[in-house]
Amino acid sequence: MFERLVGVHVLRLGDVLNMSRVGSTARTASKVPALAILVLPREVPPHEPHLVLLTGASNLCAIPPGTLVAEGSHVVVHLDDGLKEAWPEAADVVVGAARRPYPFPAHRVTRILDRYPGCEVATSRRRRGCLAGLRDGRLAKVTEVGEPLAGTSPGPAVYGSFLYGWLVAGLPLGCLTTASVVHGRYAGPAAGGAGSLEVTGRAQITVAESMLRGARRSAP
Repeated sequence: MFERLVGVHVLRLGDVLNMSRVGSTARTASKVPALAILVLPREVPPHEPHLVLLTGASNLCAIPPGTLVAEGSHVVVHLDDGLKEAWPEAADVVVGAARRPYPFPAHRVTRILDRYPGCEVATSRRRRGCLAGLRDGRLAKVTEVGEPLAGTSPGPAVYGSFLYGWLVAGLPLGCLTTASVVHGRYAGPAAGGAGSLEVTGRAQITVAESMLRGARRSAP
């Protein structure tokens, strides 16, 4: 299960990663692989690719060469876990319950943001992806492209943490809509080798400048 305390590392890459489909090559890295999302911009003029690594207390990984844009930790809570109310009240990312009477994911994320004012990103599962509501009122829709390998789709918790780290790093959300977004597992370099990304799939992200009821708050 995705851990409640999640570390996020956002890097501007300086070198090209070794990339392969998951399971296609033997793993030689010295660290346990970390969940990773690679953003390859398609804008003109081109911008540097960024890699977002997500780690837990028991899952540390070597950091690839590049510029560390931001790092830190945040709390992720699933409402399905039945935790005490203090947990979602303290969470930065809240994942909506899988089964609620609200028919559309947008209703779910709106209610989460209304109920928990400390939450910065609220996510809800949708067919072939998830919907994320952001504290500033925007909606980000994540759609899996093609068929991810069985059991490898990141899910709403991972995408919520990715978006949270992206925003904390001060990176523009709009560039995700034209970028190639690749998810997988990053393994740090073994002795004398290079880090590698085992690719599990791709996603498309669209952003709507939607005012979520009660969610928007004034900038400081």
